[in-house]
Amino acid sequence: MPWMQGYPFYLVMGSVLSLYMGIGSYKHRHTPGRSYLWILMLLVSLVFAATAGEILSRSFEAKLWWKNAQQGPLFLSTIFTYAVIKEYVSRSSEGLPGRLLLFCLPVVADVLLICTDSYHHLMRSGVGLATVAGITGIAVEPTVLSMIFIAYDQLFGLYAVYLLAISLLNAPKYHFRHHLLLLLSLLVPVVSVFLLPLLRITLTGFTAFTYLPPIIAAYLTLFRDPRLSLYPLAKNKIFENMKDGIVLTDHYDDIIDVNRAAGEMLGELAEEQPEAWMGASIRPLLRRYGQLSEHYMDRREGQFEIEPPGRDGLCYGVALIAMERERTKSAGMLIVLTDLSEKKRYEQELLYQATVDDLTGLYNRRHFMRLVQNYSLQLGAGMALLLFDIDDFKCINDTYGHMAGDQALMDLSGRIMQIYHNKGIAGRVGGEEFAVCFFADSEAAALKEAESFRTAMSGHTVKLDGGYAIRLTVSIGIAFTDRKDVTFEDLYREADEALYQSKAAGKNRVTLGRQPVARETVKI
Repeated sequence: MPWMQGYPFYLVMGSVLSLYMGIGSYKHRHTPGRSYLWILMLLVSLVFAATAGEILSRSFEAKLWWKNAQQGPLFLSTIFTYAVIKEYVSRSSEGLPGRLLLFCLPVVADVLLICTDSYHHLMRSGVGLATVAGITGIAVEPTVLSMIFIAYDQLFGLYAVYLLAISLLNAPKYHFRHHLLLLLSLLVPVVSVFLLPLLRITLTGFTAFTYLPPIIAAYLTLFRDPRLSLYPLAKNKIFENMKDGIVLTDHYDDIIDVNRAAGEMLGELAEEQPEAWMGASIRPLLRRYGQLSEHYMDRREGQFEIEPPGRDGLCYGVALIAMERERTKSAGMLIVLTDLSEKKRYEQELLYQATVDDLTGLYNRRHFMRLVQNYSLQLGAGMALLLFDIDDFKCINDTYGHMAGDQALMDLSGRIMQIYHNKGIAGRVGGEEFAVCFFADSEAAALKEAESFRTAMSGHTVKLDGGYAIRLTVSIGIAFTDRKDVTFEDLYREADEALYQSKAAGKNRVTLGRQPVARETVKI
């Protein structure tokens, strides 16, 4: 047959193709189902290369050497086929490397016995040359011991087929075709072991070709080579350059796809960062964020905002999307991460501007009043509203300038925040007028608190720029109520009247206003 003249070169091409896929698979060796695939492909490449060497060699000794060189990769390829499938379909591959080492020990013994068979003839009862279709190679007659080793090796291929067939029962729809393709291709080398003797196919190197379908199928199934896609460039460029992070997990909660943005965000969110996110479990990350974990484990969709502990200013939006609506429990999840840090900072800045006085840092008039109106009375306590302003503030502006006046306001605000930080609400309600709302047990306690504050301010000196120093005094009006039906406007009116009396009576003093009376609505 004319096409058989190029048979050795077909073997070389098979070796090069397997080597190429093995190198490509090596880059993804840390992800599930891919840790051992590159080893399997390199073993198949060696089988092709050694078979080509056997055919191209001219002497019997050289052909026999190449024949013996095939045995190690050929036997190990079946075991590593099992390893690839085992890791691909199993929930955990813990302990698999140790088991593989034990499984390979009989293979090592088999190869040693084959290579030394000329001294003891335990593995081959006869060795000679055979020519089929113009291709000359080594033909051997195996012994019973050799057949036992072959049977041992083929068990791994059968078990791999069994594992993959079982996984089809629980495979999601979007994985079913890939599982089925891998299963059908894996059947080729496994079934060929039994069919080749029946079909009397004795062509040297034909066994090596039976491994091409499964490794090509595995390569395309596990890696989905983008060069075979109809729109690879746009799809992958968009995915990799998205500002949002995209994480895809399988039903074992392992990450099976992640883009660059997601890798960076996961690094910020996770307490520990693995060597590679591809193939890592998402569970350690979920354990840090309880509500997110609950929805994920139940495969419920939802949107959340999470802030990494100890990372001030960072905020991420997380969207959970079920990959399958009907079989959520056995499906993976799509996690979309969005960096909301800048948006949150902008919102906080807007909130600050809407609620806080720029100069003093206290609440502005509108927000102060809104807070006080929602300030419910505590059990057994009343509410006091303290209004005060700086005495002769206009003189400070006229004498030292408006910058000095601003400095005096800021200094006073600092004192207010220091005193009432944990026991009241403070705000700037006018130019030099301030207010504090706090709880008090009685009218006398409220008056005592106001007098204490006036005394503290009377002994306080503000040092101005330029070396000047001024002593501030404040006039205070205070109103108290222990009734829940009194409105803030009523309380404020009495405190404001009391403040006016303090200033009219000579300033730097406290005046207690009347108990506010709730006004009744008159029906006409």
